[in-house]
Amino acid sequence: MQVLLANNLMMAYNQAEAGQPKFAFVEDGFTKLPEFEMMLALFNALDVRWVSVMDDMNADPARRASPLLNVGAGIFELTKSDSPRQFIQYYDMMVNAPRRNQPGMRAASPSAPAAPRSNKMILIGSSTGGVEALRNVLVGFPPSCPPTLIVQHTGKNFGQGLVSLLDRICPAKVVSVDDNRPIEAGHVYVAAGQTRHFGMSQRKPLRTRLKDGPPISGHMPSVDALFTSAVPFARDVVATILTGMGQDGAKGLLELRKAGATTFAQDEQSSVVYGMPRVAWENGGAQKQVSLSRMANALLQACKT
Repeated sequence: MQVLLANNLMMAYNQAEAGQPKFAFVEDGFTKLPEFEMMLALFNALDVRWVSVMDDMNADPARRASPLLNVGAGIFELTKSDSPRQFIQYYDMMVNAPRRNQPGMRAASPSAPAAPRSNKMILIGSSTGGVEALRNVLVGFPPSCPPTLIVQHTGKNFGQGLVSLLDRICPAKVVSVDDNRPIEAGHVYVAAGQTRHFGMSQRKPLRTRLKDGPPISGHMPSVDALFTSAVPFARDVVATILTGMGQDGAKGLLELRKAGATTFAQDEQSSVVYGMPRVAWENGGAQKQVSLSRMANALLQACKT
């Protein structure tokens, strides 16, 4: 049995992605970092079992401190004072438990609707809880999906990891945003951790644009920046805001709706953090609230109209 050790989250992520372990012990402090969302998504994609290890019994478990961990199941909290035998028992219990079908590389979901024949494009904004939400949405897209542009709030060092993770499991081709790239069907363009805002050109044929500037709505890149750049083409846009903290994207979604776009927001029940979707619903930016399990179908069906 090979044992890998990592003293920071970035190292742990890279080792897990490359080594695809069966089991992981995770320091409780790591689970409280916002970027641990990326580790959770990778663990889910690779079906890695894991436990959180606390310093002592009086420590506040991360699952009480972070809404991200409330969606997980089978997470056990150990303390460093537990005996080696207890660690081994947990290891045996988790590793030998029935496992899901191992995730494959890019393959179309059996339930994925046929790609709509239209000139429409899909825009998505997400933040806290968004990594797992994006996995759930994009796995339902067919390989020839409408061009899809995404802004996900994440740490600057985890952008490429997110792209690789989504590309591993999604039928469509997922790429990191570059400047002046053609916007094409069958591609998902992800801006996460970039130091410039992501938008699109203001004339057709449409191309990606990365622009310098201060944070918008407190974020770089900003969902509002992406949505606002698409207003001239709003009648060809289907846009949604997924789970996240704050209000980034709500203003831009309202502008899109007023200009003729079809707009959605993730509902409260399925959101890890009902912040960005709530503001988008309350300010009138979202025409309809949709559960995460129905979001992929709602977006694709809207592209047919």
